[in-house]
Amino acid sequence: MTEEYRAAEHHGSAAVHHQQAMRYHREAATHYQVGKDYAHAAHMALVAHGHGWQAIDHGKQANTFYIDQDGKSATVPRFPSRSLEAMGKEQAELGCQAHHATAADHHEHAARQHDEASKHCGGKNYSLAARAAQMAHSHALQATFHSNEAAKHHAEHYGKSRPTAELT
Repeated sequence: MTEEYRAAEHHGSAAVHHQQAMRYHREAATHYQVGKDYAHAAHMALVAHGHGWQAIDHGKQANTFYIDQDGKSATVPRFPSRSLEAMGKEQAELGCQAHHATAADHHEHAARQHDEASKHCGGKNYSLAARAAQMAHSHALQATFHSNEAAKHHAEHYGKSRPTAELT
């Protein structure tokens, strides 16, 4: 098995996990918005968070292919990355539903970027593949941030002070 095949496989696995995370975050958002089934929403969020971390792990495995023998990354233009703290200051007022919806959007973008990286890797255009992988990683980090914020919001607002599920 060639290294580029392994990298493309990891990109494909990362994309699948991002798609799963997106689906579960969207379901959690729906439960907060419509159903008020907080226990089920929290469960969906936990599953989404696990898929998100699996996606990040596969993305990191794929990225090892783009590191040359000297331990340097492929020549990839770096995008300025905002810190997670900066994102938190801008979006501190979002509720669970909004954080889950935003996390789902970022997972969707990350999945698309991993699909692109896989195609570029298969075409031996490693610079574009590494760039797409970097963009996917950036979206993955933002999705993780929103997932964490949704969990904090859930614990603060629906944790010990209220029942975890409302029955109507």
